[in-house]
Amino acid sequence: MNRRLVALVATWGFLLAGPTMVGPATPVVLGHSQLVTSVPAAGDVLPDAPGEIQLVFSEPVDATYTSLDLLDATGKTLAGAIGKPDPADPHILSAPLPALGDGVYTVNWRALSAADGHTTSGFFTFGVGNVAPPSAGAASPDAGAGSIHAGHDSGTAFLETEYRFLGDFGLLLAVGFLIFSALVLADRPTIGVTRAIAAGLLLSVPNTALLVAVEAGGINLDPLAYVSASRTGALLASRVLVALVGGLVALLLGRRRPTVGAVIGGLAGLAGLVLVAAGGHAAAYDAPAPVAVIVVHLVAVSAWASGLLVLVWFALGGPPPDRPLSLLVPRFSAIALIATALIILTGIYSDWLQTRTLVSLGTPYGATLAVKIGLAVAAFGLGAFNFVSGGRAADRRFAARVTIEGCLAVAILFATAVLASGSPPALEQPVAIAAVPSSVPAGSLPPSLALAPGRPGPTRFEVTGAPAVAHVELQLQRLDADGTSTLTLRPDAAGAAYTAAGGLLPANSHWDASVVVHDASGTEVSRTRFAFALDGEGISQGRATPAVDPALIVALTLLIGSVLGLAFGLGGGSLPRADRAIGRVTLLGGSVVGLVLGVLIMFGGPRP
Repeated sequence: MNRRLVALVATWGFLLAGPTMVGPATPVVLGHSQLVTSVPAAGDVLPDAPGEIQLVFSEPVDATYTSLDLLDATGKTLAGAIGKPDPADPHILSAPLPALGDGVYTVNWRALSAADGHTTSGFFTFGVGNVAPPSAGAASPDAGAGSIHAGHDSGTAFLETEYRFLGDFGLLLAVGFLIFSALVLADRPTIGVTRAIAAGLLLSVPNTALLVAVEAGGINLDPLAYVSASRTGALLASRVLVALVGGLVALLLGRRRPTVGAVIGGLAGLAGLVLVAAGGHAAAYDAPAPVAVIVVHLVAVSAWASGLLVLVWFALGGPPPDRPLSLLVPRFSAIALIATALIILTGIYSDWLQTRTLVSLGTPYGATLAVKIGLAVAAFGLGAFNFVSGGRAADRRFAARVTIEGCLAVAILFATAVLASGSPPALEQPVAIAAVPSSVPAGSLPPSLALAPGRPGPTRFEVTGAPAVAHVELQLQRLDADGTSTLTLRPDAAGAAYTAAGGLLPANSHWDASVVVHDASGTEVSRTRFAFALDGEGISQGRATPAVDPALIVALTLLIGSVLGLAFGLGGGSLPRADRAIGRVTLLGGSVVGLVLGVLIMFGGPRP
């Protein structure tokens, strides 16, 4: 019991220190749904007053807390809390404007992401008539892509992370305990197992409810209004309801019908994990694969982490006499092998979608992701030693190693909860367009062109790689209809790119674009051509794809590995150094899941 207490205290001590490991919170509004561009654009001076303003965000926005205020040069509010998401594209907030005279106007905006429920805010200015170009404005400081814990003070950020961690952890335990009972203990769930599943679900209930309160307080809404008026609030409330009902049913049935109670509790936990995935970053993509990948990832993590914690409990307190570790560990090893493979592959796919770099230390989000990857490498490396040991009684260090591996698993889950409060940088990045090869001189490095957000509608054009003293123009010609225009691009605040915002690109259009670079004297230095097309969803032709696409590699690995696994398992094969019967079951089950997931990533994922 003393060893169990020491391990428990050490684990929770690590968790309590978690927020300080990833850095302090910044007291500004968190930005998951970033402003990508607008019409009119920030800093523009228009000859005539616009009748409407459109704001384009990186994620779909929720009507609950997404609106804008229009102010004149004196700070007087001309229109307050106006705008609604565009029915044709929920990334766009459209708002009619009152009649405007000449002058400079400020737009204060705020947005609630319909994908993960976090908020962002900022302002920009534009001019009408004969006025000097106004300053462009900015989003809230530190609320951009790659931020962590923005929007809350340190205390609130800590509570949000703890509630999120414990709420998700309870669901993971409910699913994992059912898997461990069925495959490792290899018998019908007992009263103890059913109660453990119910305890996991009931652990999730108050913490998810408290998370609702924290998220609602962040946008100055009461929890009932947040639940009734926003998608993410409704998802969190559904998680509370599912966990509460599942936990109570498991408790009530635990004594008389423990098997039924355990199955109902495990299914409730699985439903909760689906809701977790639907309310996270993956839901921002207009494709089914990202959410499905997260669901598989969470189920694999639940099987691995929950099984580890049970083994830790047995290793520190002694397993039942009829089930020594030498019997339990080979059975768990079969689950762990398949679960680890799915965790790694689905983790790579999700990290690539959210960062487009896999590992980057340039932002708090990237640094926290690197910490999580380091913890995972350490846990899986230590798990390899335990896998070889097989829980033999002669291995006196097995208990210490599996305890450390269990603590690392919990730390990984905590790092995941921290990342859930962050802003992944991928969705804010513009979509790069490939240069027409014939327009690029041999041996030269031409300027690059990118479009943000890469969907039909208002668009920001970004050119990088041009000299710092250059004058850059973008000449656009529509190929499927008459229309040409020339945009003068301005250097951004950092001087790293030239941008022009406010362009309108309709769906089902084809374009030829030329980036023309002039030197300080006005002489043309280079001209690089780009060709692209848009359909109703985004850029359908002309994308600059990476030389190696990790998403494609993950899909092919899943498909090839699953086909080989099915052939091997159906032929009577099993996993090495694992219980033969359980190894064959998990191999066949994991292969089926991998095959379905590989097909879904290949054909149901977002465009690269």
